[in-house]
Amino acid sequence: MIKNKCGFTIIELLIAMMVTILAIGFMYNAYLSSYGSWEDADLSSDLQAQARNALNFMTSELLGATRSSTLAPSANILIPGSPNNTAITFCLPGDINGDGLITNGAGQIEWNTANPIQYKFFPAQNSLCRIENGVKTNIALNVADVRFIDAGIDSSLAINEMKIILTLTRNTSRQRLITFSLTSTVRLRN
Repeated sequence: MIKNKCGFTIIELLIAMMVTILAIGFMYNAYLSSYGSWEDADLSSDLQAQARNALNFMTSELLGATRSSTLAPSANILIPGSPNNTAITFCLPGDINGDGLITNGAGQIEWNTANPIQYKFFPAQNSLCRIENGVKTNIALNVADVRFIDAGIDSSLAINEMKIILTLTRNTSRQRLITFSLTSTVRLRN
């Protein structure tokens, strides 16, 4: 008489455990891969938003600045020559005579030369800042490089144009470097 044994042998249990471990390993690798892709896309999107916000802010403010004011030469935009063109100093129109207008009696723009504004890249902090009256405000973080370019650096630009090139970088948790660069050309007030 043959007895029917119920249950599994040790070999059958070991094989079942190996298959389960392999399946869990494949699922974990798939999870890590999709998480890495999601993290890359999320950081890239964040860098793009930061760069666009910073360039929009700078562009809107620089539209009021001038490159060639003969009335107030100190109001002109100052960009150091390459490779030191990581800062820019400029002045905006202001109501200097207190009449509620940014133009004087002759209809000429009143430039607020007593209150210059500077955008400056600080490599040690990876930040681009706006400095006015000694107060430093961050415009963008994760900045790898910024270049302010005028006709003195790039002859294809008109005298009243300037270009800003902003590059942001950030490392993922898996030490992948995500980089985003954006360029904007600004037509200045004449």
